[in-house]
Amino acid sequence: MFTLTAIQNPDTRSPLGPSWQGVHVSAPNDYTVTYVLPKPYAPFLNATTVGILPAHLLENTDPSSLRVATFNQNPVGTGPFKLDQFDVAGGEISFKPNAAYYFGKPLLASVALRLYDTPAQAFAAYVHRQVQGVAMLQPDQVAAARNLGTMNIYDAAVPDEVAVFLQTSTAILQDKAVRTALAEATDRAAIIRTQLHNQATVLTGPLLPARSLAGTPHQPNFDLSQANAALTADGWKIGSDGVRVKDGQRLQLKLVTQSDSVYSGVANQLAQQWGALGVRLNITAVNASNLQQSYIRTRHYDALLYGINTGADADVYSYWDSSQIKDPGQNLSAYASAAADKALEAGRVISSPDLRAAKYRSFVQTWVGDTPAIMLYTPTYEYGVDASVHGVSVRKLISPADRFTDIEQWSVVERRVTGH
Repeated sequence: MFTLTAIQNPDTRSPLGPSWQGVHVSAPNDYTVTYVLPKPYAPFLNATTVGILPAHLLENTDPSSLRVATFNQNPVGTGPFKLDQFDVAGGEISFKPNAAYYFGKPLLASVALRLYDTPAQAFAAYVHRQVQGVAMLQPDQVAAARNLGTMNIYDAAVPDEVAVFLQTSTAILQDKAVRTALAEATDRAAIIRTQLHNQATVLTGPLLPARSLAGTPHQPNFDLSQANAALTADGWKIGSDGVRVKDGQRLQLKLVTQSDSVYSGVANQLAQQWGALGVRLNITAVNASNLQQSYIRTRHYDALLYGINTGADADVYSYWDSSQIKDPGQNLSAYASAAADKALEAGRVISSPDLRAAKYRSFVQTWVGDTPAIMLYTPTYEYGVDASVHGVSVRKLISPADRFTDIEQWSVVERRVTGH
């Protein structure tokens, strides 16, 4: 009850809030929670899979302070391990077994998570035998990891979408012809080949390939000549420095992305591809914290190269409905379309798979016509674990943390025991 009340409180600024709007929650006894929804909501069961906050530790904390509460560095829970030490300066979080874990005491005597500033540092730590796993191998690290001969690499699908979110409220990007031309000038296959070493799948719409619907429209394939023709027809002329100009306005955009990640290389390749169209792309790359606070929350960009996780269901309301334009909403393109809103909101309340598919097909058709973003790819999650660690089983993941779902079964020593 405490957790769900916190999610629903706007002062908490929870990204889960939209899924719980209008839901009445009650507890008729100590072991039952009852939910009454204002209207049907197809993905609701997925929405209930949230972590539980301990009321006895947080009930006196102001909701607006939950994100920065000291509890976050000393959490409690019901998992197979419990926090032992949180060493901020040393960049390590250590855990010890929870003997009361409901599936039984885990096999490992301890677990430590070590934190690094960059993927390169994390991989170097494994090479120097300082860690036994790397959370997510970067595309350019996979071949080197295989060559070591000591690491098992687990491939997993994660519902992530990497895209260029176009700030449709800015003057230049209000022009639909510009947005469409940028999509046509984007060579996704080349980006995946050169920047991701083929560790990704092309994405041409707001729904993942596994959730795509028969007959669903998609963004255009790479066609630079068509993109050039479209901009010329729209009145954008090539200037003396190669940058297009229309009514005295230069076709240049500020793109923001995360530094020390594969996104930096992707951004540079986009600058080259769009440069051939006569578009000047000015790139700002900042660390994850600065990106979130100074750019994403404030929507301070023309274009944002970023990855989102769409969760277990095909519902993408939180990313594209116009009610989610302002922070903490996640409509990063400030996309507003009455037709798209209507289809998204209908798709959430219909339980019939066929009818839901029809609504989402209608949404995608509207979305593709408007081009509020340029979808690029969905990455493959590559989890590297030393061969000395046994019992690892990485299945389909919803979030990267799901790789620890069965960690109570992991071990680092195997010994055959014979009985009598």
